[in-house]
Amino acid sequence: MNKNKMLFNDIKSVTSGFISTFSGLKNEIDNLINNKIQKIMNSKGYVSREDFHALEDRVNQLHAEINFLKKKK
Repeated sequence: MNKNKMLFNDIKSVTSGFISTFSGLKNEIDNLINNKIQKIMNSKGYVSREDFHALEDRVNQLHAEINFLKKKK
């Protein structure tokens, strides 16, 4: 009985190790794919949505400043 329990615990430990290894491997593959996509997008001149919206906000601020200065003259 004790040997069966030890064998079961060993199998459980090995299985747990495999699962954690494969989940880590999956995360690593996801990161590699995302980095590759990001490099391709950057080489084509595309920007992220966040960068686009930040630039759009800045342009709107500059337009508002220009209009304010024109009205001030």
